[in-house]
Amino acid sequence: MRVMDAQHEAWVLRFEEALQARFGEDLVTLAVFGSQVQEKAGPESDLDLLAVIKGLPRSRMQRRRLLEPVLRKVSEEFADRASLILLTPEEAATVKPFYLGILDGHRLLIDRGGYFSQVLDRLEARLRELGARRLTDELGNTYWDLKPDYKLGEDIVL
Repeated sequence: MRVMDAQHEAWVLRFEEALQARFGEDLVTLAVFGSQVQEKAGPESDLDLLAVIKGLPRSRMQRRRLLEPVLRKVSEEFADRASLILLTPEEAATVKPFYLGILDGHRLLIDRGGYFSQVLDRLEARLRELGARRLTDELGNTYWDLKPDYKLGEDIVL
């Protein structure tokens, strides 16, 4: 994967340090993904981050309030540009649709015990079972044909 520009790289490293200081061993995974690591970032692109943390509150708003000071500790601009997804390990174990985008490019900054790597490995194995194909449209955008032999009404489980 391409290295992010110096500003984004510095922000991510400071965020990693701030998360470690705040959550310690409860921080299971920190990943950066999306346009910033896929050589597709424009001047207004956000910074996509996934943090898997033990013991998060159930409410999305409570989670955001918990992490807002950590984001602002890095910088106000970082807090405004960061698109942070917060999951518990139990939630992260179930494949989410955005994981397909993570497969297009990511960096795992922290991954205790290879936790999230194993989740992505299981997803890639399942995609192989389904015969899934990553395709590119005429504009260069990638998308997935999850099951080329799909039959109407069939459930696709990742």
